[in-house]
Formats: sequence, structure tokens, C-alpha cells
Amino acid sequence: MKKAVLLFCFYWGIAAAVFAQIPPDWDSRPPQDSAAFKYSVGVSQPAATEQEAYKGAWQNALQQFAESIATSFQGRTDISSQSASYSSDIEDEFTVVVSSSSFSTKVKLAGAREAARKIGQENGKYIARVLAILSAEDYAAARQYAANDEAAALAYRFFARCAAGIAPLDRQGKPQGFDDYYSWLRNACVILSFAESAGNAGAFLEQLELFVKKLYKNAALFAETIDGTGVRIVYDAPRYYDGISRALQNLSLFGITKQDARLSLSPLKTSALADFRAAVSALKDSSKVVITGIETIQTENGQAVNQGNIVLNQFKAIASRDFGLAAVNFTIPASYTAGFVDEDGIISYVKRNFAAFPARFLVLCYAETRLSAAIPEYKVPPLVTASCRFMVYDTVTGEITQSGTADTAGSVFSPANMQDQTVIAESRRALHYLFNAKNRGGLADIMKETLGKL
Repeated sequence: MKKAVLLFCFYWGIAAAVFAQIPPDWDSRPPQDSAAFKYSVGVSQPAATEQEAYKGAWQNALQQFAESIATSFQGRTDISSQSASYSSDIEDEFTVVVSSSSFSTKVKLAGAREAARKIGQENGKYIARVLAILSAEDYAAARQYAANDEAAALAYRFFARCAAGIAPLDRQGKPQGFDDYYSWLRNACVILSFAESAGNAGAFLEQLELFVKKLYKNAALFAETIDGTGVRIVYDAPRYYDGISRALQNLSLFGITKQDARLSLSPLKTSALADFRAAVSALKDSSKVVITGIETIQTENGQAVNQGNIVLNQFKAIASRDFGLAAVNFTIPASYTAGFVDEDGIISYVKRNFAAFPARFLVLCYAETRLSAAIPEYKVPPLVTASCRFMVYDTVTGEITQSGTADTAGSVFSPANMQDQTVIAESRRALHYLFNAKNRGGLADIMKETLGKL
């Protein structure tokens, strides 16, 4: 309690010293701004009452602060402002709407205070003059907020043209579900920057942009300035934040400070820029993929036999045609796919041989058929169905993504006998059918759901 009283007395003493320096002719010769404080003199229009005149003068003073803040807007034109709350000098926060022809934001002028007032009469009307004071710290915070909100608005408009799923604007012209553009930015986007102490931050940011583009070829990036620092903004934080964060950590080149979806990087050694360039150049090619897996057929006697690579070949064709992914060869010991796919074993093998692994992604496919025996007494013929699913392992970020399952409709057949070779032939037909574009929920659909996000 004693500490709180001392702090109050300290701040009251500063305020009293400032107000004591205000000259009596402040309305005609306003005090000059200092390193500690900003001033503005508001003048009202003629009003019927003293209170109305005072309100008008106070609003005019706040408007001058707002217009000064708005000078930082990019391409500013036709700027105006209005106070949402200016009824009393008891309030500790005032919201001012600052607008240009293409952007509007609400700026909170926390700490604005009345330092002096004069109210007189002219021609039977009241005219008020108010001297408003704002600390340089509060002024800088409001100015920075306005700049950040405008930068966020520019980022929003850019991503709205090139990214899917962005939050639509509400009736107030803000991203739906958010109070302003800046709160949308902090939630929806990854913000990447380098600490000022890094030196040569521009060169680091250029490499960072190349790094993200190689890491995620479909990621949308935007260059801006947030909090006075150059940044790279990546839309869709839920999709990209964890992967980018892990990939940067794996480089062991930077200290990483995390706040919301913002990552601020600090080089850990003097050679960090050169090492970063080398790491970006050596980053695994995200357009290449190694595909392996197993394909089993359930035979007439209930056994499962591995019968080939029908689905793997279909997968390679769709990956190339629809997603621009080139399948490349990498020898994985057959023991890992003998009878079943040993996921953990294969991933461990790839990690041990990471330098020689020729692609960014590893795909493990699982395809199988199921046989339903005939029921002669009910004239039900035998039935074969096929299904497949797959897993994608990102060798750079360590992410593992599981796909959904694709299924064929049941394939009815009427063989002369139920020997295994007949069942195998029908099962192969069913596996081929997974590739049929008319088969909704087939292989192409589950690949789109998974590979379309890479």
C-alpha cells in the first residue's frame, strides 16, 4: 500500500510540474511538444451551453492528436477523425476513429488529459478552448497501433486475392470475428522477424522468405513492417506455424522468441547468415516424393498375399498429374514392408540416411482387398471390395499426416470356381477401380485432401 501511495505521489508530482510550466497564453501560443509530452489546443464551434462548447473543444483537441497519428498512413488521402467518447476529463482512455479513403481504424488514446481550459462568450454563444496533453509514450503506442493495423489491413487485402479460406469482412469492414485487422493478423498469420541486434536484417529476411517458399510451396507470403521492424507474414498460422517453427529450430542457427504466432529470430553465431544461405540452398526439394508401401489381397482361403504395386503406380500418376510431385527412387529394405508396413522402422531408416534421401516427403501407402464369400442358398454371389490409405512424413519438419480411406463399391463376380487365381484377378480389378475418376471418395479425393495442403 505504501509503495502504491509513493508511486501515485511520484506521478502526481510529474503532472503538477508539467502543468505548472503551462503559460497563461497557451491558447494563442500553445506549448511546444517535448521528448516527454505532446500538446494540442482544441477550439469549439459556437455553442448554446458551456458544456456543449467544452465537449466540442475536447473533441477537436483529440482530433488533432489523431490526425498527427494518421500522418504515418501509407498513401493517405482524405483523412478524418471523430471521438467516440469525450464527455469528461475523468476518463483514462479515448477512442478516436481515424480514416483514409481506403482504410479506417479505431485508435485508443490512453492517458489523454486536459491541462487547461478557457470558455468565453461571443455574440451570445459559448466558445471553449482546451489544452490537451498526452505523454510521448502513449502517443507512440497509439501511432504504432495505427501503423500496425494498417499494415495488417494491407496484408489482409493481399491474402484475400491469393489465399483460400480467409475470414470475410463483417458489416463494419473488419475481418469477421475480430475487433480489427491487427488482431486478425496476430491470430491468422505467422509473423517472422529478426531482432534488431541481428544486423543485416534485410538479408536475413530475404533468405527467410526463400526458406519458407521452399518449405511450403503453396504458402502465401507478404512483406510488411510491424512495430517498426521488417517482417515476413505467412497466411494460415494453424497450417504453417508448427512446421516453420520446427524447421527453424532444427537448423540450430537462431534463438527463437515466440509470442502469439510471431517468431522473432536472433542469430546464435557470427556465421549465421552464410550458414542460413547454405541451409536454404540444401533444403530438400518439396516437389519430390519417395513412395513405398504394401498391397495385399485376401484370397479365397482367408489368407492375405502381397500381389504388386497397382495402387502405388496409381498414386505416382495422380501425384504427378494433380500436384506436381515427382516420384523418385530410394531403396528401403524389403524387410520393412514384408507382410505389413513398419512405419516407425522406415522413418528411423530415413532419418539415419537423411543426407542420401532424395526428396522432401516420404509416402507410405496401404492398399488391400476384402472378399465376401458367396451364399448359394440365397443366390448371393461373391463380392470383392478394395480400399487404400496413406501417410505422409515430412523429413524437414518431422510432421506426419494421415490420409482418409478410399473405398471401391463392391465388385460382384460370378466365377466358374473360387480358386485363388480367380479371386486375385477380381481383386486386381477392384484395386484398379480406386484410380477411376468417377469413383467419388477414391484415391484422387483422399490425395487432394492431404497433398493439397503440402
